[in-house]
Amino acid sequence: MKPGTNGTMAFSDLRPRHRRPFQLPGPWPACVKDLLPQGGAWLQAGDTGEGLLALPGPALASTWDGQAWITQLGEQVLELPPWAALESVLGQEPGPWLGAASFELACDEAALTRKPLVAGTLGQHWMAVPEALWVQGDLAELWSWTDLPPDPAHWGVREPSSSAPSASPLSLEAAWSEGQHRAAVERIRACILDGGFYVANLCVPFEGEFPGDPVDLALTAFLRALPPFGALLDLGGPTLLSLSMERLLSRRGQRLWSQPIKGSVPLTGDPGLDRTHAEALRADPKERAEHTMILDLVRNDLGKVAQAGSVAVTRPMALERYPTVQHLVSTVEAEARPGLGLAELLRAILPGGSVTGAPKHAVCSHLARTEAGPRGFYCGAVGWILPGGDLDLALPIRTAQIQGNRLTYWTGGGITRLSDPAREWAELHLKTLALTGP
Repeated sequence: MKPGTNGTMAFSDLRPRHRRPFQLPGPWPACVKDLLPQGGAWLQAGDTGEGLLALPGPALASTWDGQAWITQLGEQVLELPPWAALESVLGQEPGPWLGAASFELACDEAALTRKPLVAGTLGQHWMAVPEALWVQGDLAELWSWTDLPPDPAHWGVREPSSSAPSASPLSLEAAWSEGQHRAAVERIRACILDGGFYVANLCVPFEGEFPGDPVDLALTAFLRALPPFGALLDLGGPTLLSLSMERLLSRRGQRLWSQPIKGSVPLTGDPGLDRTHAEALRADPKERAEHTMILDLVRNDLGKVAQAGSVAVTRPMALERYPTVQHLVSTVEAEARPGLGLAELLRAILPGGSVTGAPKHAVCSHLARTEAGPRGFYCGAVGWILPGGDLDLALPIRTAQIQGNRLTYWTGGGITRLSDPAREWAELHLKTLALTGP
């Protein structure tokens, strides 16, 4: 992926040691239902059809014990802060690490205020990948990062029983009422007028019963939403389904880039109406002001770890279209400081500016008192990291966490002094369509 388009999760940069052609047992992606191993990871660039399905390897996880994050690699406890622990294990396995980190863990690493957590809450889960199945269109390959070529026998494939996913109907209810949301928006507007901060991203969980199969739900959602950064991850307890379209952070050598999204209008399928919506989005003072403030915050975050003078906005406020929504997207690039490590980089960038607000410290303190509960993996990070430090991380917006038969799906929006509470409430429901459909 070259900066300048929002692009997708860049699988071509994972650099497997061995590649082997592979005959799929049935239509992709329906065959994922039989191929997805217990504990595995599936990344899907829905807009291109490219996908990566990984066999499970050693896992690193950080869990909140009530007072601190306890990080383990398998059964081994690592006496390091979470980001440093992740950085320390990268070179122990030859291949990429796939996984996710939570908003609250990112807040703690960045010394930001966050909601209290119950003991046992998972904060990050990354899985080393020895082998994976790569698919694009009718092409499929087995990839290996070990000394040995990939072994088809590891996959135990068979033809899927059906080519069409059959997800259970999904009904979601917001955790608070429109009146409560309006009051929260007005409190933020009052804080902005008092000079407390400039913009705040207010998020709301939607919840519902989900007795079905997460793989079926992912198949249906990926086909409907076509997310550039789709993911279905078994996190050793909770299952994460992300339909993200936002690149949080990418690194290739010394080159860094981020692509924040701010500003949303519906995509209806009516060309004339959609053009009208797009023109209104580009001209809307509230949306442009919100986007500009977040863009400045992302520039500042990258500036903490960049070579002096290297931070540049190369593609400001471009219009990106997705199946149900249109967004304004900017690209910010920078050259990393020599010797920049993973832990320092993540500490500077996470949590992402587009899902907090500006300035981060003041906004996060307010949100910790205001929002309905901890965000969990929503608004944290999801993607892959290589041993050398190259990475591709999406911001897990449009993301559901499934635990048992309960599903939680957060949505949110940036609040400025010009925000209309009724529009903000409607935007929350627009963003649920990626998962629930019209």
